[in-house]
Amino acid sequence: MDRLQVHRFAKKWNNKFRNPQTDYLELVDHYLADECDEIGFNMDGGVEFSKRYGKAVFELKELEKIIHNVNDLEILGSAIYSRWRYFNHWSNNSEEILEVNHREWFILALDRLAKLSESSPLKFEGEAKMFQLISNDYGYGPLPYPTDEIEQHLTINANSLVEFLAFNFGDGKGSPPSKRSKTFSIENLSANRILNAVGEYFGRGYTEIFATDIGDWQLELINTNDESYFFYGSLCADLEIDGVNLSELIREQIPLNNLFLFDGNYQTDKVTRLTIDYHRVTEVKSKYLDYKESLIIDRATETIEYLQAFDSGSTITQKFQVQGEVKKLLDSLYAESLFENFDDQLPDEIDGSHETKEYKIVIDFEEANQRTITGRYDKNGLPEDWSYFAEVVLKFLTSYGIGEMLDSTVYNKTKRRSDEYIYCSVTFGESYNTYDYLTDDDSIEVGDLVIVPVGKDNHQVVVEVVKIRYYQENKVPYPIDKTKKIIRKYTEEEFE
Repeated sequence: MDRLQVHRFAKKWNNKFRNPQTDYLELVDHYLADECDEIGFNMDGGVEFSKRYGKAVFELKELEKIIHNVNDLEILGSAIYSRWRYFNHWSNNSEEILEVNHREWFILALDRLAKLSESSPLKFEGEAKMFQLISNDYGYGPLPYPTDEIEQHLTINANSLVEFLAFNFGDGKGSPPSKRSKTFSIENLSANRILNAVGEYFGRGYTEIFATDIGDWQLELINTNDESYFFYGSLCADLEIDGVNLSELIREQIPLNNLFLFDGNYQTDKVTRLTIDYHRVTEVKSKYLDYKESLIIDRATETIEYLQAFDSGSTITQKFQVQGEVKKLLDSLYAESLFENFDDQLPDEIDGSHETKEYKIVIDFEEANQRTITGRYDKNGLPEDWSYFAEVVLKFLTSYGIGEMLDSTVYNKTKRRSDEYIYCSVTFGESYNTYDYLTDDDSIEVGDLVIVPVGKDNHQVVVEVVKIRYYQENKVPYPIDKTKKIIRKYTEEEFE
């Protein structure tokens, strides 16, 4: 297998999946498959990859856990090919490939493939006359808020001209909207110092720095012969040349705030505590019903408290103490701009209701002074990034459920009778469609990964069991002789 060919393939398609302007047809059409076939990757339905890494073959969170352990070019390449095949052939809606979690799966896998296929350090040659640095702060954690800045383009040339353009996340669909842009000149000495330091660093040979869960950067460095050199890395790189940190050098010479650059060390503060109070007063037949809610997210205790207080005097309190996860949630908030942006003008409105809804938000920071925000609790009175914040917190709170004791799928489960057949409903990837397969294995449970035969050629595919039912022969939903059987199940030991 040609490692250089694999490396070029990984970089090319990584850039396509990262580019928000890439059309889904370009991703799901035959082009990626053609290149995989030319390289020699096998479209095996993800079988070999899932043998070693289980659900990481299609789940982003699982892939994040094991990606550093993946060292086989062929198996990883075949997993990418097989995952692509799902969207090309099996998915009812191929546009799903553009959804954030699917794009991130491909980006993470292709990043690793590029790292594994590197042959030798890359070197810049000549004298640098211009560079363009694209820094992307979009990692693999919670989705950014609509007003969060996620990508910056910085261009510097030998004429001391600086061009800067930044984008925020927006609604997460299509091209991100521009947030900041500026074109200006700096002193010749400053421009030369930056270009010389960057050229010297990459001229000594650069090996890509790769990490998960964070953003990345792409650098185009052009020499005086108009030859372009391209370098890539993760947004955690402390690149130093003769004791000088490149990111810090650029920040010192260019009068712009919060530059991502190579290291991503632009955020200077953190949220330590959020207290949000909601108050609704409703007038009913000359009486006033009072209802309140409070949400407290605290970094020190790693807790989230959600309180409800009713007019009758009843209260409901929920407390979540989840080690590490509460800190991650607060770290995902951009402290410098959290809840800062509002609509400039409120439209003329007619309020015919008999109730008021108000809120109060108190934000405590690690360094900055406490900030308090109050207003009317509706779309026009809340900060622009409130809706996304609410979705993230709601997902956090509901993800833990209410346990098993009151779960009907647990207490209604029965043992199979000797004259009953086991029918398992399975899904392919993240499709909502289900397909029934027979099995004799009583140990298979909902959530297990199994291998099933698919199509006329009965090629093997890894699927997830989502439902299990027992039927006597005269009540089966589909003829037994026409229903395919599950080939086998993978255990946790086999995943490893």
